[in-house]
Amino acid sequence: ADASVATRMPLIMEWWDMELLPKDLKKKVAEHEGRALLKQTKAQLQQLGEKSKQKEDAGKNDSGNDDDEDDTTKDKDTVELEKQCWELATLSNSKTSSLVQHIVPIKPPGFEDEATMKQPTLYLTKKELKRQRKLRRAEKQRELQDMQAAGLVPPPEPRLTLKNFISVLGDQAVLDPSQMEQKVNEQIQARQRAHLERNEARKLTKEQRREKKAAKLSEDTSKSVAVALFFVKDMSHPYHRAKVDLNAQQNNITGGVLECENPSLSCVICEGGPKAIKRYKRLMLVRMKWKGQDLEEEEEEEDDISDMDDDDDGNEKKAKTHKFNPNNKCELVWSGMGAKRMFSNFMFQSCETSDMARKVLEAKGVAHFWDQVITNASGRGESFNLKLAEDSDDGGGNNYDDDEDEKIIMMEEE
Repeated sequence: ADASVATRMPLIMEWWDMELLPKDLKKKVAEHEGRALLKQTKAQLQQLGEKSKQKEDAGKNDSGNDDDEDDTTKDKDTVELEKQCWELATLSNSKTSSLVQHIVPIKPPGFEDEATMKQPTLYLTKKELKRQRKLRRAEKQRELQDMQAAGLVPPPEPRLTLKNFISVLGDQAVLDPSQMEQKVNEQIQARQRAHLERNEARKLTKEQRREKKAAKLSEDTSKSVAVALFFVKDMSHPYHRAKVDLNAQQNNITGGVLECENPSLSCVICEGGPKAIKRYKRLMLVRMKWKGQDLEEEEEEEDDISDMDDDDDGNEKKAKTHKFNPNNKCELVWSGMGAKRMFSNFMFQSCETSDMARKVLEAKGVAHFWDQVITNASGRGESFNLKLAEDSDDGGGNNYDDDEDEKIIMMEEE
């Protein structure tokens, strides 16, 4: 029975792991398992024999004890052989490993080792914070009372108010109420001054407030950067341009707005931290009034007043150029993660054709952004009769020459 239990198969390792062993070790494992199977078969044959033959005398029992000792030594050999197999098992010994394409593991953006990885912060609920504050204040008050009882700290003066000073002072308040009332007012004013002084001591300076706000908005983008790509139909209104530019600067977002005249559309590229991109997506998709629903009425009133004051042609043209587009819209084309920033700041760029716009982004290594915007715009109804650069078979060739490269490459701000 012990032999059958000790020789369960596989004895050393599974058959698919045997391919990772050297030839000599394979033969050694096969011989060891062959002996184990032979011993198991003999044990099963003995169990099928007669019961009388299984009961033998004491001499035979002594020889059985010797066999048990041999079994234990074999078990030790099995453990040592198994340890040796796992140490020498490698892919280089396999005949089929060279036929399999093993992908090289690449660390994802923002990956950190366990040693440098920041532990997640555990935040307490409001109820737990309130309880902790109560216990902390109670402990502090208890320590103060113990020190007062020991005579190390003088006891504080009673806290007097205009409501309780008669009950607290007793006979003194009855004998000289005016003096006691003056004393109460002085104590109230002293408490008020101490309160204001503590607030003033904790108040941050302008530089500290500026640094605190900047630290709150700044995010680490050295290892990875969040990217968002937007398609805007019309970006000509100053309201939209000012909002997009100002929020990008406030959130430390790089990228730019690429406007194309033919076809008439705009591409907005944003690079920054995850929180900044989340705020910027909310600006572009929720907060921004692309059709000027509420702002159009205010603008009409301002135009009427300007027309009454001055009827020049220049003012009329200016009023026309600042009209909101009722068919304007903004859509999120793509958002994800990038390895690094491709832009150094946030800027605006205008191009005449789609090929020129693609050339601008190709200089930055993000030409696929323009392809995505064009594809997104082409499938949004028949109002855009767009055509990709590869589909233009009119014989006109490129719409620009090599000499015009300097004009269309996005200028970096110093």
